[in-house]
Amino acid sequence: MRMARSFEKSFAWRERAEAALVGGGQPHKQSQPPQPIMIAGGKGAHFWDADGNDYIDYLMGYGPMILGHAYPAVREAVAKYLARGNVYNFGHTLEVELAEKLVQIIPSADRVAYFVGGSDATTGAIKFARAYTGREKVIRCGYHGWHDWCSHARGHLSSAAAATLSVDFNNLEALAALFKAHPGEIACLILEPSGHALPEEGYLAEAKALVNANGALIIFDEVKTGFRYALGGAQEYFGTTPDMSVFGKALANGFATAVVVGKKEIMDEVSDVWVAATFHGEVSLVGAAIATIQELEATDGVALMWKQGQKLLDGYREMTERLGIDGARIGGIGPMPFFGLNSECSEKFRKTFYEATLDGGLYLPEGHIWFMSVSHTDEDVAKTLNVSEDALKRAKAA
Repeated sequence: MRMARSFEKSFAWRERAEAALVGGGQPHKQSQPPQPIMIAGGKGAHFWDADGNDYIDYLMGYGPMILGHAYPAVREAVAKYLARGNVYNFGHTLEVELAEKLVQIIPSADRVAYFVGGSDATTGAIKFARAYTGREKVIRCGYHGWHDWCSHARGHLSSAAAATLSVDFNNLEALAALFKAHPGEIACLILEPSGHALPEEGYLAEAKALVNANGALIIFDEVKTGFRYALGGAQEYFGTTPDMSVFGKALANGFATAVVVGKKEIMDEVSDVWVAATFHGEVSLVGAAIATIQELEATDGVALMWKQGQKLLDGYREMTERLGIDGARIGGIGPMPFFGLNSECSEKFRKTFYEATLDGGLYLPEGHIWFMSVSHTDEDVAKTLNVSEDALKRAKAA
């Protein structure tokens, strides 16, 4: 289809990026077809590109922007804290204040360790688990970052990856088989407790029991689910408390901090394990996290994300049934919904749909879970459903 919007400036910036940045930029942050969007700014649940085109955002920076882009309360808090400095020689009062709050709201949190970003934090959690158990092998279940222990990408250290086993989500039989095949060797299971697929009833509790019975630890990677399913994460929502857990992304509404939290009997025993960096506990990041949690509490933000996301899921289900769209994929839950098209839809259908939604002012991440924010309004949801319905009709007629 012929798109009404111009992307001329985004094309020009893309050419400059390809000349200046390795690979043109981070691979996951390069806009995919139908157009090479280059972002110029964002506010609330919207962003605009270099050509001035406005979009309702359902990826929200891959999850961090839980309150919204350029959220006033967070910007003001960071400015206030930066007036005191940003990186000190010793511990500071704000990192204690945030840690105490996290202990209050996260079921698995007796102790808190600071990191920078999710990959950094999941790697720290693995190191803690290996130190605590005296074992080396790890079972992974989900995406846990780009470090060698959890990646098979080109350039990874094969000997590090060799100590990592994989298991499918919701498959207790396969999990038990791994422990049977590697008795006394497995330090932990690290898993995303929810995402595109929801845990089957009893799965998380049974997985924890199985892991602990084999002398290993269970770690919830809540980098995506943290503060969305509930303030205390998916572990609060599903009622299963892991031995350790990792929180990042939404913790500071776009500022790059993350934490590993865990039960005191574990964390106290590994307190001498060397995991340290200059920017762990950076003042501006910790201040942003404090402001983010305060704002989520003040606005009842989790309930709002559930409500708006559920409206989208209900709307897409009604719409696709009424239009007879057999190839729709609808999943996730309120704060992290998903709508997409499966292989039953032709490439022409898919291309027409995504071009029409982009042209209509929506950024719908293809193949990735969506992230709701406190800034997604009733008007945003209504427009999303209206534009999506028009796009599906166009695709069906194409």
